[in-house]
Amino acid sequence: MLNLLAAEKIKLLRSKRLWIVLGILFILPIMQAVSFHFEVQNGKEPVQIIETVINGATAILMIKKNGFTILLVLSAFISFLIGEEFHNGTIRNALSLGQSRTHYYLSKLVIAALVSIVSVIGLTVIGMISYSIAFGFGGIAEITNYTSYAVKTFSTLSLLLLSSVSVYVMISFLTKNSSLSLIWSFLYTIATGFLPSLFQQTEHFKQVTNWFSQTFLFYWDFAQPASVAQYPQMVLVSLITIVISSMVGILLFKRSDIK
Repeated sequence: MLNLLAAEKIKLLRSKRLWIVLGILFILPIMQAVSFHFEVQNGKEPVQIIETVINGATAILMIKKNGFTILLVLSAFISFLIGEEFHNGTIRNALSLGQSRTHYYLSKLVIAALVSIVSVIGLTVIGMISYSIAFGFGGIAEITNYTSYAVKTFSTLSLLLLSSVSVYVMISFLTKNSSLSLIWSFLYTIATGFLPSLFQQTEHFKQVTNWFSQTFLFYWDFAQPASVAQYPQMVLVSLITIVISSMVGILLFKRSDIK
């Protein structure tokens, strides 16, 4: 598997798509800070619960603020990363050399996860710098120990994000086609991200939606102590999603025919 990861690293560094992903997510917080700065100068009230990020301290929530955009960018990246292996037939080269399908699947999952983590680290750091310059570092109401809060929040948000990444990898291996994978990944993101808002209006299905990581990512206010107390549940849901999606993806990939 180490050989697979080494080969993936070389292909990734030569890929323009990696730099496009990093470019989009690294420029995004700068544009948002500049745009919000002009809005505040024109009289807009910086309300944290609405804007999510209003200063350098709250920029730890950049993943939350840009959750939908991040998921769309990463789903597109993963769809092409894996889909082209089937389209170009390069997947057969690795498997013909004796690499197991499980190792091949896991190597793609690891690469997708690493790209995701690097992307959101850069997004968050650049966001904290940009918003600190524009609005000062400031603080977060009701949060006393910021360092502990920041570590826990970033780790939890990253894990919620990785749970979606694992599903995108599974979808890509099942469809074996970049376009189909992109469509199904988008539909999955829409369904699990926006349908819970309807189910939360009902008493019977309200708790069920909390077993989807996007429910936390899109609808929970991470600046509230009540949400911080639910971090263990968010971590559990994320880990269960990663394990189940990976097991299903590997099992079906091992049984599928590769033309």
